[in-house]
Amino acid sequence: MAAPGLSLRLATEADRRELWRIHSAAVAAFCQSAYSSLEVRTWVDLLRPEGYLRADVPRTVLVAQRGPRLVGFGQLDAELGELEALYVEPEEAGHGVGTTLLTALELVAWRAGARTVNLDASLNAEPFYQGRGYLRLHAARRVLTAEVQLSCVRMQKRRPTLPRPPGEGRGEGAARPSAER
Repeated sequence: MAAPGLSLRLATEADRRELWRIHSAAVAAFCQSAYSSLEVRTWVDLLRPEGYLRADVPRTVLVAQRGPRLVGFGQLDAELGELEALYVEPEEAGHGVGTTLLTALELVAWRAGARTVNLDASLNAEPFYQGRGYLRLHAARRVLTAEVQLSCVRMQKRRPTLPRPPGEGRGEGAARPSAER
């Protein structure tokens, strides 16, 4: 499941500055192709280390490490099935970090009983999510300030149905799978 040399763990309070650093670097590097310099600058300027891992907003936050270095993170509201953040160090892009984090967070959502995982993808990230089974629902906007609103794409992935074991569901007396929540 994990990319070679990569490990995942739950984020801790000590990770706040690194989450902020990764988020800021990823937005600055990857979003320039999809957003104006004002939009990118406003987005980055609004990010603060204290905004991560807030006690009043309980979330599952996973970090990806390559050795001792944090190289990505993702944040999920498992109860709502909402992926709220997924960011990777610019130099780690294309090395499986985002896919590994996304797969792990989806598993958390499925185990929590979510029927879907939903997200607002930045315009530059839409192809990444499409390549991992997410469907475009509609255009959306993220309000950063009264003057700056980011265009994004509302996307969704349905919980996969598990294949039935051989022989299940055939003939009378076959066991019926329990209904999904």
